[in-house]
Amino acid sequence: MELDGDGNLDLLSGSYSRHDQDMAGLFQVLWGEKGGGFRGPEALQGDDGELLIVTSSGGEDDEVEKICTRPFAADLDGDGKLDIVTGNFGGTFAWFRGTGPGKFAAKSAWLQAGGEPMRVPHHSDPFLVDWDKDGDLDLLSGSAGGGVFLFVNEGSRTAPKFAASVALVPEHEDSEEVVFGDAHLKGPQGSTRVWADDVDGDGKLDLLVGDSVRLTYLVDGVGEAAAKKAMADYEKQVGKLYQELAKADDKQSEKLQKQIEELDKGRAKFVREVATGFVWLLRQQ
Repeated sequence: MELDGDGNLDLLSGSYSRHDQDMAGLFQVLWGEKGGGFRGPEALQGDDGELLIVTSSGGEDDEVEKICTRPFAADLDGDGKLDIVTGNFGGTFAWFRGTGPGKFAAKSAWLQAGGEPMRVPHHSDPFLVDWDKDGDLDLLSGSAGGGVFLFVNEGSRTAPKFAASVALVPEHEDSEEVVFGDAHLKGPQGSTRVWADDVDGDGKLDLLVGDSVRLTYLVDGVGEAAAKKAMADYEKQVGKLYQELAKADDKQSEKLQKQIEELDKGRAKFVREVATGFVWLLRQQ
């Protein structure tokens, strides 16, 4: 996106948290240069000259609302200046109004719906687009629990007012039963991230949804029954060791850790686990 009006595309990113002070995510920008290159990352500052940080709400979720920032730049209020709407670990949405090319108000406001902060189940990740084609910007978001949520802007292009969320894609429900392979996956899993675009050129916005999933595969030559028994035995034994580990001294802890490592090696003879993710294309009907 082009943040500072110089005609060069810039890269905007959030960050989980700064480490030298209290927990608070920063906004990093790689300013674009002619020819397609970028300068090194710089932390955005507010129009007061201080680092741009989500303004405290003063509530019990204050800390998680300021970390794991996930920004999206768009002109939310139609004044011709790019604003930043950011998600966070807590699942709410903060709005920094733009004050000029690449400049933003030092204090953020919380986007609301029905008098309450707009919220998804943790790790909000806003994407602003005119979803219903009425001329103003609506808000889409994934969440830590999966799903895709839509907050329709019932206000106007210059005075946004959001309705309560509608789940375009339901949250993912984890199953306690182990299913091997990946053929059982029929849609987005957890930790969803969303992008909207008319992928197939039919005039309707489609959803591109990224996710995160841990898959379990059988080791070659091992049957499902044997693998499930091995996994059940592993869970029982390792659970007992972790209980002992919680109250062990340093010397005992070292011994218990080695026992857990041996159990892990035994489990790996039956199954292998892969942490991965997919991008799902969901076409609007």
